[in-house]
Amino acid sequence: MEPRQVFAHLTTNHTPAYRAVLEAFVAAKDRFILQLRPDDIHAGADPALRPGREHLDGVLAQLVAWGNLVTTADSAERQTLEDFYRARFLYQLSREGEAAEAAVAVFHERLARPGALQTAALADILAHLGRLGRALAEHPVNPAAVHQELGALMERFASLAEQARMFLGGLQRAIDVRTGGEKRGAAEDFLAYKEHLIGYLERFVSELTATQGAVVAQVAALEAGGIRPALELVARREMGDDLAGDATALLARENHWRRRWEGLVAWFTASPGRPSQASLLRQRTLAAIPELLTALADLNERRLARSDRVADLRTLARWFAQADTEEDAHRLWHAAFVLGSCRHLGGEVIDATGTPSWLTAPALVLSPRLRATGRRNASINRAVVLDHGLAKEELRRRMAAEAAALSAARTMIAQGTARRLSEFVALDSRAFDLLLECLGAVLARGWPGQAGITVHSADGSLVIHGEPLADAPAVVLVTAGGVLRGPDLLLTIRESWAA
Repeated sequence: MEPRQVFAHLTTNHTPAYRAVLEAFVAAKDRFILQLRPDDIHAGADPALRPGREHLDGVLAQLVAWGNLVTTADSAERQTLEDFYRARFLYQLSREGEAAEAAVAVFHERLARPGALQTAALADILAHLGRLGRALAEHPVNPAAVHQELGALMERFASLAEQARMFLGGLQRAIDVRTGGEKRGAAEDFLAYKEHLIGYLERFVSELTATQGAVVAQVAALEAGGIRPALELVARREMGDDLAGDATALLARENHWRRRWEGLVAWFTASPGRPSQASLLRQRTLAAIPELLTALADLNERRLARSDRVADLRTLARWFAQADTEEDAHRLWHAAFVLGSCRHLGGEVIDATGTPSWLTAPALVLSPRLRATGRRNASINRAVVLDHGLAKEELRRRMAAEAAALSAARTMIAQGTARRLSEFVALDSRAFDLLLECLGAVLARGWPGQAGITVHSADGSLVIHGEPLADAPAVVLVTAGGVLRGPDLLLTIRESWAA
């Protein structure tokens, strides 16, 4: 019997009846009742969908033929002579039938799952990365601890990526108000939902921005600390209990873990010519906010200035009925539909302009193309091939200049030594912007205490450590972009790879 026959009931004309019977078996299995009689099935099925008692035996026989159910003889005591001569059976789900019901349940669960942006998962991923780094730093390395942390990390990351994918897929449907725009109170309901959703998106974007840099730094540290041998160690530990394991299976398992790790790295870290998935998720989430506002504006516009063709035609008919004379009705017709009278179909030839009428004028020869398409023969125009070589060269020159300026600014700011804020003088605009970004990253965590504050930049490429200076005078930095005033700090800025 082919396993696909257990799904045959989903494509018939009586699918609701079959589903009602099978759901009765699933409900009985949840109550640890394995076998049912036809009367029990009829009583436990949905009354709105179940087949009639006279048709139930046929439905059960068909499900047995498809392999969803199995039968055993019912040896209970017969109450009537009719029961004695009639074959009676007990029914239960087969192994294939249980697998099919599990698959149908997963299908409906995935359809009903809306997806979410898991803010807590970002903090969990960062915590798992930290514990994984500490497990790899032990000597000797504990394979069980590494396996446990790596498995928990991948499970949490897979949940985050899957939920984010489902959320982005359903976001447009969530903000589409066309189906509810005609209902009473839809604007008020959507307004409340819009405010809740905007706050939800802003919280996730804020947490993702604050966490991505730290995750990139942790991943870089693990890459430098030997995560690749750890993946092979985890694969060997998983294959230790495999009775039929061989070198090919071990290699496949190592490649499996390596692909999962590379997927996590690519999700948070950008590469040349390809932004990270976290950045794309942040951009799509930010783009959803103006889409929500636009949807709300469209809803209000439909409510305030509703266009109804039926109502317009009824109003026009009422105006025709109220016209005093036939001439008024003709003028109304002309004003409403901008159509003139058909004088050319009969009557005298009227020459109001002094030019010959088309009735007496010579025939005008039209080309077949003009009669068929309304256009003249297309003239042959040679395609102009533009040379973008100079523009591309100019673009490459500008990009190289910007990269050199950014590298010079990073060299000027990120020297890896402790410097007072007042020592950052004679900065150009690009270096000053980079200094402001580093200073903002420190102050975003609060004013530094006695031990100072160590943070990463937004892209994770810089490590900034800030310490307070007791009784330090105020700082005044004059740059081309403006003047910075504030208390002095001791800043240590270095590249992440140099940590």
